[in-house]
Amino acid sequence: MTDRKKKKTVTFTVDSRPVPKGRPRMTRYGRVFTPKRTLDAEALVAAAYPRRRGKFKGTVSVKMRFTIDGTEITIADYVDTESRLKGDIDNYAKTILDGLNGVAWGDDKQVVYIEAEKA
Repeated sequence: MTDRKKKKTVTFTVDSRPVPKGRPRMTRYGRVFTPKRTLDAEALVAAAYPRRRGKFKGTVSVKMRFTIDGTEITIADYVDTESRLKGDIDNYAKTILDGLNGVAWGDDKQVVYIEAEKA
């Protein structure tokens, strides 16, 4: 009998409109900060993650589907439709990845595969 290790999979939904990652801002005194809207969105992602499932170790893949009603972080068939979201998909993805730093994994450099869709 072969010893097969079961893959760890976590699927969850963030029930709010996706927010693209905002550009860092600088005060007139030279202090750099992340916009509050981005910080709030990252906090929503972190809160939606089921922490009881623990953190992943090693490399991970992430699949994201951004809709007007929220973000489904799950496996889904590809549907070729026009999106009503205006932001760049990479900025939506960055919000998710940064929001899960220290929550789902130690650092998002662990992510080696991303699948993302705007619907």
